[in-house]
Amino acid sequence: MPNVLKSELSSADDSVHVVPDGPPQAGVVPHLRIGNRWFNAVWLILLGAVLLVAAIAISHQLRSYPAVEQFIAQYPGTPASARAVRSGSPAWLCWQHFLNLFFLTFITRSGIQILASHPRLYWRRDSTPDTEWFRFQKEVPKDRVWTANDDAVALPSLVGLPGPRSSIGLARWWHFSFDLFWLINGAIFYVLLFTTDQWQRLVPTSWEVFPNALSTQLQYLSLHFPADDGWLRYNSLQQLAYFVTVFIAAPLAVFTGLMQGPA
Repeated sequence: MPNVLKSELSSADDSVHVVPDGPPQAGVVPHLRIGNRWFNAVWLILLGAVLLVAAIAISHQLRSYPAVEQFIAQYPGTPASARAVRSGSPAWLCWQHFLNLFFLTFITRSGIQILASHPRLYWRRDSTPDTEWFRFQKEVPKDRVWTANDDAVALPSLVGLPGPRSSIGLARWWHFSFDLFWLINGAIFYVLLFTTDQWQRLVPTSWEVFPNALSTQLQYLSLHFPADDGWLRYNSLQQLAYFVTVFIAAPLAVFTGLMQGPA
């Protein structure tokens, strides 16, 4: 019997044909809720730019005080105890950075596509309307039934992956596939990092890294950049930024991702 049925089956190409669920639906400019009010993200970006200009002006003024200049002279940006890395930037490190960027590009695009299927973020576990803190969709109407398909927005194919509206299944496939590649690349990076001298560039070995990081921040904001010796050692601000990214932010991304799908 199975052979009889098999003979009646027709072959097909090994591909997935995406059929958009309904016409494209545009979202709105991203908004953030602060308290009970919603703020356009564009205005928040402009506010950030104004604060940056203010920080530059304040840093310039601070550099005019002798005590601040003395502090910068005492802590120029890199502790004297910082170890030098003699291997520079080996080929494996360059390839790992390239692969990391390559994988994260796909992870980010597919992640945006997943978010586009329900373009709202919550602090709570439920998705009760009007409890979100971030959205790029209109407010949920209260005069009719509003489903997940109504909430989904379309994305340009250059932004979202795969792009069409309500294609969350394929987006998850892309997301989790490249998550796996990213994790493998990261595991190899950790092994090579600690089997070579490259860890010395990322791991602080003295508490002086903190005042030096503050000094470096003042120098950057005042537009008088510290000496660049990154081929041998990072300055303290760079070192702390890399340390947080590699040893805190990356593992946190893995664990928070697992929490979204505990099964």
